[in-house]
Amino acid sequence: MNAPLTKKCAANNGGFTVLELLIVVSVISVVCGFALMQITRARQVMVRENATRQLGSYLEKARVDSLRRHPAASAQMAQVTLINATFYSVAIDADGNGTLDAPKVFSLPADSNLQFNTPFPRTIYFNWRGRTVDAAGNVASPPFVTISDSYGTSRIDLTTAGQPTLQGPPASSAVTNSTAPPPSFRSNTQIP
Repeated sequence: MNAPLTKKCAANNGGFTVLELLIVVSVISVVCGFALMQITRARQVMVRENATRQLGSYLEKARVDSLRRHPAASAQMAQVTLINATFYSVAIDADGNGTLDAPKVFSLPADSNLQFNTPFPRTIYFNWRGRTVDAAGNVASPPFVTISDSYGTSRIDLTTAGQPTLQGPPASSAVTNSTAPPPSFRSNTQIP
């Protein structure tokens, strides 16, 4: 006699439970969220560094322009002005006719929340030697400019020669003057 059909239950189903799927989905979403935050941060840092390089490039162009033209008065010196927290202007002789052109105004990227450090307005003049000076033409201590956002700060320092550096303040080492040691002669040297 044949046994009635019975449903056999396998002891090992080989599928996933809803709880296991929820755990996997939540772990994947946390990892993806963390990766997205890191990508956003890296993008903001790249935007800030690019804006810093662009400003550093204009500072160097202004310095070289003043070296080339040898201006005597501050009105003819190449200059970079920080107008407010997000705008700056650059006045150089771009067309090469020997006089300053009308200043060109530039903006930090609008969607990046980048800002300059205060005070405003602040003008950086370069004299005929390429050094930073004030409006009266007196040599000024090298200024620095910072560009900040919520992820950090980038700094442009100007050396005493007026050159912009993006790596931070230039390393300085103490210079020591010493007297040269007296000459030493071999004992078998005969000097008459």
